[in-house]
Order: sequence, then C-alpha cells, then structure tokens
Amino acid sequence: MTARKPRALAGALRRGACGAALLAVFCSAGHAGTLTGNVLSTINLTSGCVVVGGTIPAGSPNVSMGTLNFGTKPATFTGQVTATLTGGSGGSGATQVECSSDVLSLTITIDGGLSPGQGTAIGTGTRAMVHTANYVPYDVFQDSGNTIPYPIGTPVPYTVPTPGTAFSLPIYGLVNKTGAGALPPGIYNDTLVVTLTF
Repeated sequence: MTARKPRALAGALRRGACGAALLAVFCSAGHAGTLTGNVLSTINLTSGCVVVGGTIPAGSPNVSMGTLNFGTKPATFTGQVTATLTGGSGGSGATQVECSSDVLSLTITIDGGLSPGQGTAIGTGTRAMVHTANYVPYDVFQDSGNTIPYPIGTPVPYTVPTPGTAFSLPIYGLVNKTGAGALPPGIYNDTLVVTLTF
C-alpha cells in the first residue's frame, strides 16, 4: 500500500502539470486576440475668399481691403492724382484676394462712401474725402487707366483670372481737381465699403 503512494502522487503531479500547461496555452491564446476597425477622418471645405495676409473672409465685417493713398499735395494744387489700392489686411503692395478654386467669377460692389456727391464745385467725382467740412471729390475705377468707373452701389461682374490663385483687387482712384481755389491744409479721408459676392 505504501509503495503505491509515490506512483499515485507522481501521476497526480503529472496530471496537474498537464492541466497547468493546458491552462497556459488557453490563456496565451486569449491574450493573442486582435480587434481591427476603421476610423473615419473628415473635414468639410466650403467655398470662400480671403484678403491675402488676413484671416477674416472677404465680405465679412471689419476686413481691411486696403487704402487708396493719393499722397501729399500742396493745398493749392490743381489737376489729376491717381492711386492704386494697397495694403489689404495690413500687408504691403497691391491688395490681393484669393478664392477657392470653384469660384470662377464674382461681383464687386462699392458704396458711395461717407460724403457722396460733395465737393463738385472744385472737381469731378461721385465720392469725396472730407476735412473739417471741406471736400476733395474723387472717383474709383475698375481699370488702371481710370476709364471704367464703379457706379455707387452697383455690383460689377469680375472674372477671376486663375481660379484658386491670388489676384490683385481691381480698384483704382482718381482725384480730378479743376478749381483753382486753395483748400484748408489737413488730412482728408473717406471710407468705402467694398463687397465681394461669389
């Protein structure tokens, strides 16, 4: 009876070892499982235009379209002075606009400024810059030759030269002072609202 105990114990140990080994195999197989799935990444890009150098879309409030700077002249000057739109969004050089590639054309609308029709006694122009109730009339044009004006508040069609690429905003200014009288010295200003519709 006593001689059988070691064999029984050895068998039990073998069975226990076998069970432990099987358990290890099953456990290892459980840890090796994988789960594979998909993640969708998406972004929605909409049509739009922006003044180059700025972050606010063109046509939104408070966008700087630039300045028509007619320079410095003596108060007694007569004749013509021209200006090209520059400095949009605080940049240097001609104001440029860039639109998404699906924008093939747009319209440009320019209002009459703060003093439309003033100062015609001393020169021509549908808009006017003002300083202490004195006016310097001027006009804005679609071409650098100052031959095609922007009518006040009228949308003017414009074809984007190369869609998806920046282009210079075609706004040019002309002062044509015909009166010989001297004006009070000072800085004369006006503010135009420009709207791009695409």
